[in-house]
Amino acid sequence: MNLQELLEQGVSPEYLEHLFRTERYVWLTLSFDMAAVMDIDGCLEEINAHWERVTGYTPDELRGNYLIEFMRFEDREKVLAQVQGLITSDIATKTVDFMFLCKDGTHKRLFWSLAFSPEHNQFFCVVKDVTDPVHTLRAAYHDSLTGLPNRLYLTDYMPRILSRADQDGKQVAVLFIDLDGFKQVNDTLGHRHGDSLLTQVGQRLKKCLNSRDVVSRLGGDEFVCLLFAPANEGEVERVCQGLIETLNQPFTLAGQTAHIGCSIGISMYPGDGKEAETLLDQADQAMYKVKRSGKNRFLFR
Repeated sequence: MNLQELLEQGVSPEYLEHLFRTERYVWLTLSFDMAAVMDIDGCLEEINAHWERVTGYTPDELRGNYLIEFMRFEDREKVLAQVQGLITSDIATKTVDFMFLCKDGTHKRLFWSLAFSPEHNQFFCVVKDVTDPVHTLRAAYHDSLTGLPNRLYLTDYMPRILSRADQDGKQVAVLFIDLDGFKQVNDTLGHRHGDSLLTQVGQRLKKCLNSRDVVSRLGGDEFVCLLFAPANEGEVERVCQGLIETLNQPFTLAGQTAHIGCSIGISMYPGDGKEAETLLDQADQAMYKVKRSGKNRFLFR
């Protein structure tokens, strides 16, 4: 029985709140990872027992405190912007990582998967300790929905890719891809089919690239491709045109046909920068210029 049917049968709001709290308690209790419920201001409301094993804090010691208090200072501005951006985004989930201050004064790198519920004005968070990358390498560095390398992978491995290109005297093209029309699919068919679309997008992107290239999902409907050693900008243009054409082909979701496009911003190593963050930022800016000027095409920085 769904929520609408319960309301039609005259179930009280108090009972619905009881059901929600019970469901939340079960989720927190049965989660294999650290899990938390956080309000819209970043205050930790509910915490499961796994936090004590990883951070040293009991649930009672964390409950009622603000997440920013445990963030390393250098991480705060960027992470808070990402988390707050989820509130106004068309996308239901986001991933972030930062150094978390533990009870013994040390920092551990925690990888957060967050979902925002506008109905409750709360974030629901599943958190992994990725301080030791050997422990959870596959889970930490890959997106749980699409299986693609994720933001954390880019953070750690993109500098290595650039270093290798520097040693070999090669270029690297950074393609920042944002889907056009994804919100309409989500609004029309629902988040479950939106997730299916994102998975299919990842599969199509991989088929367009060489095995040495990288396709990653940053989160939401944003993807990044790294093209290793393209011969020239003409080759990059051909790849981008191929990506656009393959994503313009119809998708089948639950027996229905969906159409999307994509906007691509491009930066080049070493011409547009030598640091991973700089190149991603340059490509991101180019992508937004495409968004503002008609969408479904590509633009060099």
